[in-house]
Amino acid sequence: MRHSQHLYHASAYGLAVQLDRPARHSVPTQAATTLAASGGRGSHRVQDFKLDGLISFKEAYVEVGGSYDEDHKMHTSYALSVVEGINIADALTADRIVSRMFVYSPDDHKQESSFDITGSHFDNLRIAGHKLDVKLATHVFHEHDTYSKIAKAHHSTKSDPWLLGSKLGKCKKEELDDLEDRYRALSGMRSLVEECRNKTKRPADRGSYWFSPANDLDLKAQIGSSEILGYGSIICIPKFGVIHLAELVVHHHTRSLTMFRVQMCSSGDGTSDGSGTSGGGTRPMPH
Repeated sequence: MRHSQHLYHASAYGLAVQLDRPARHSVPTQAATTLAASGGRGSHRVQDFKLDGLISFKEAYVEVGGSYDEDHKMHTSYALSVVEGINIADALTADRIVSRMFVYSPDDHKQESSFDITGSHFDNLRIAGHKLDVKLATHVFHEHDTYSKIAKAHHSTKSDPWLLGSKLGKCKKEELDDLEDRYRALSGMRSLVEECRNKTKRPADRGSYWFSPANDLDLKAQIGSSEILGYGSIICIPKFGVIHLAELVVHHHTRSLTMFRVQMCSSGDGTSDGSGTSGGGTRPMPH
């Protein structure tokens, strides 16, 4: 056993649900596991989950692990979440959704940890019955695999196409106001849109960044003219709510990837999200 002051971090979950209408439900997170700070391995599996005929999946499986790589002199950890046969109110269905997070932390604490989400994907994803071919831009975040690279790309506006809400920046003020009125789930998005529009007064280090590797999704090109509106990874369904695909949050020492987030705000009220992974690694600060 190799003794070290490195602290591992990895967690994964299959599905989380909070419903307020038409009936109140607070559902324990389905298929969840967290890695011990010392590393090791953990896993959990749940089968045949159903909630009031509204939300279901056939199977959810999660796994985390962390250990020291002697060959490359670094601490490695990973988080995996797989959800199969998912159905969220018939608005989002998929045969399989996979979220993968890898973290590599060099022995030299002066070097940054790097992250990778390669392998994360959707199989046979359908939104409101329309089949979508969503190819995540995992290569973009493979190239920007450290926090400093992300911060530099944001400051130079290079990462703007992948910022959450950036596609809403094409909306005129009246259109954005109308969207927020019709979809309460978009309340507060204006601040993100304004930040995307601001190309000059950006801090060198923002502290955290919110992206989507699915943000180049062109909904209209895939399904044609429709009442369903797409703004990159944000999809608005009339009389239902908003679906967010592949949200990636970057902090100094951690990253998290949530493959879907469904916010119902019409006939029902509540949120369900899933196939989530997060990871990181650090050592205690010196006194």
